[in-house]
Formats: sequence, C-alpha cells, structure tokens
Amino acid sequence: MSLKQINFPIKLNFFKKLFLLTIGIVFLTIITSFIFNSFFLDKFYIYRKKQNILEIRNNIIKLIDDRDKLDNYIYFAEDNFGVKIDLNFMQNNRSHMNNNKKIYNSLKLNESIFKIGEVDGTSGVMFIRYYEKLNSGYMLSIRSSMAVIAKHIHDIFIFNLFTAFFSLFVSGILVSIFSKKINRNIMYLKNSAKKIAKLEYPDNIKLSSGDELEELAQSLNEMSKELSFAIKNLKLFVSNASHELKTPISVLCLYSQALARDNVPSERKKEYYKTMLEKSLEMRALTESLLTLSKINSPDYKLTTQQIDLENMIKTSLEQFDYIEFEKNINVITNFSNIKINGDYNLLKIAINNLVQNMLKYAPDESDVEIFLESNILIFKNIITTEVKKKTTDLFEPFQRGENALDKNTEGSGLGLSLVKKILELHRFNFDLKIENNYFIFKILIKNPD
Repeated sequence: MSLKQINFPIKLNFFKKLFLLTIGIVFLTIITSFIFNSFFLDKFYIYRKKQNILEIRNNIIKLIDDRDKLDNYIYFAEDNFGVKIDLNFMQNNRSHMNNNKKIYNSLKLNESIFKIGEVDGTSGVMFIRYYEKLNSGYMLSIRSSMAVIAKHIHDIFIFNLFTAFFSLFVSGILVSIFSKKINRNIMYLKNSAKKIAKLEYPDNIKLSSGDELEELAQSLNEMSKELSFAIKNLKLFVSNASHELKTPISVLCLYSQALARDNVPSERKKEYYKTMLEKSLEMRALTESLLTLSKINSPDYKLTTQQIDLENMIKTSLEQFDYIEFEKNINVITNFSNIKINGDYNLLKIAINNLVQNMLKYAPDESDVEIFLESNILIFKNIITTEVKKKTTDLFEPFQRGENALDKNTEGSGLGLSLVKKILELHRFNFDLKIENNYFIFKILIKNPD
C-alpha cells in the first residue's frame, strides 16, 4: 500500500489550532531574536560605541581652549563611559603616543580614523580606538575595551533563553484559558445552530463576549425567531390550504360517486354537474392563487415591467365581474381617466381583479361602490354591513376573511388581499387599507412613469 492511499484523519479543534498558532508565533519571535543577537548585536554595539566616542570627541573640541574644564570633562568621560582619552602634542614622549606615532604621522590635519584590534597584539583584549590629528597641534586618542561585549553577548543569550521558556510557559497558560473560553462560546453557537437545523428553535441565544461571536449569537437568535415564525405560518398556511381544498374535493368525490352509481334523479343531474363545475373552478382559482403567491414570494423573483394603461385594466376587470354587479344590483361609480403606470402587467392585473371582485362580492345588495382618482391616489370604496372585529393588517394574512364574508358564506379563499399586498410591495407602491364609518377603503398611491 502506497503512502498516497493511507488517510490520516487528523482533526484539530479551534482550541488546539489557536494554541499551536500562538505558541508558534512566540517561538518564531524568540528564534528571530536569537538570530539578530547572534549576527547583529556586536555590530550594533560597535556602532553605538563609535557614536559615543564621536560625541566625546566633539565635547573635547568645544573645551580645548579651557584647560580646567577640559580636564574635568576628560575625567568625567573616562569614569562614566569606560574610555581612555589621550590629548597631547606630538613633541611629548608619552609611551602611548610613541606607540601610535606611525598612525598619527599617516593622518593629515583634521583627519580621523577608527581601528579595532588588540593594543599590543599579545593581551587578547580587543579595543576600539579613535585617532585624530587636530589643527591645534594636539593629537587625540580615545579607546574603549570591547571585552564587555563578549560577556554581554553570553549574558544576553542566557537571559534570552530564560525569557523564551518563561514566555512559552506564560503564553501556553494564557492561550489555554482564552482559547477554551472562545471554544466554549463557539460550541454553544454550534449546538444552537444544530437545534435550529433540527427545527427546535432555541428561545434565547445569547453571548456576552463583546466581539463578533456576540454579534453572531444575536444573528442566530434573530434567525431562530424568524424561522420559528415562518414555519408556524407555513404550517398554518398548509393547514388552511388543505382545509380550503378539502371541501370542494369532498363535494366532487361525493357527487361523482353518486353520478357514477346512477343514484341521482335525471331532473337533478344538471344541478350536480353545475355544482361540480363550480367546485372545480373554485379549486382552480385557489391553486392558481397559491402558485402565484408562492412564485412572487421567491427571493429571486423579478418583475417584468412595461407601461400599463391602468384605466383600461380597471374597466376590463369591471366587465369581467359584471355578473356580480347585475346579480346584486350594485351601482358602480367611477371617476378616473388616463392613468399610466410602469409595472408587471400580469401581476397588476391579478391585484386589480382581486380588488374589484372583493369590492363587488362583499358589498351589500343595491349599494354603491366607487373607484376614483384623487390627488394621484386610486381609491376603491364600498360599504360593508357587518362590523369588522379584526385588525386591518390581519386581513392581509393568507386565508383571513372579514366577518361579513363568513356570515353570508360568500365564496372565496381569503388569499386575495395577501396577493394584492405582495404585488404592490414588489412594485414599491404605497397603499393603505382603512375601515371608516362602515366603509371599506383601499388606497394606492399611483406613480407616474418616468
């Protein structure tokens, strides 16, 4: 079996990932510090020493004409900065000056040089030395031992090693505490999400972490509430739809069985066929409304807009339902003309048909209904005989019907206003439903096409 065929199901949870990541960062920082110390610490030390020596040289130049202050400063510098300073004329025969006579002879006036090495070549002690021939006739020599750097590097290495172990230990403890807390919050959100997936819908998903996890908990809580509400509405919707379909299906089954068994007197067969046709049409209208409502509730549904002659659409709808008008002897009063809007023709036709049909269907016999335009607001108005106890907002819910419809056993599924509401919302048309002084008033703000 080749290595490629072997699977190693290694799974690291969030705690382990965060722990390893943090320890890795700390370890990388320590390694980087060791590398820089090994390769650049001595160079940095020499650079700083040179800067310090040049600063001492500049102060000596400033005080060179005041011997008392100069002597005091030289004493101060040697005592505080660990340097040895020689400032003499070339004619003086000091041993140090004699030993470096060749260096001074090689320098021009105001020329300086740094040298690093042993002073006598046998002590093994390294020095950094500065030489300069001053135009005042003085020869300046400043040297500082580099023995301290070797010891410091060793001490720094030991100190860094101790710091590394201490940092890893402390980081491990802190990361363990911190990551366990985060992991606990994540597991809480994970379990809450699993409950939502199982349609359990937790009541209160809450975290007080003050970070993105708290925001995620709030989002999950809102999602749980919205899904719970949506599922309840869906169950209610399905239950109501089933109930609405159950009655015509039962009638059709009963009547068709009676006709099939030839148990219906010939003089009543026409009545049976008529009832079956009415129930079939009722079922078709209900299923069409359900399909339309389902389609327009889809998140990816897009309107097909065009310019529409709303005046002609309303007149066509009135003609379509004129049988209700004549049957109930209703007087239709209209006052509108030349209404042009942009929208989806098929959807707006459904909305207008529902409004016109409801207006005629629920109006009492021998009453007036009005459709008119007032200040760019299209108004549908009809009188009602029964007090509406429900809120007007409830009438927009699927399968909700007014008391007058229920009392008179008026045909209808209660989906009409739900369709109207959704269609107008898709078109971003402002609308309003009010019941005032026993009048049912539906208003639509008409948007003129651009």
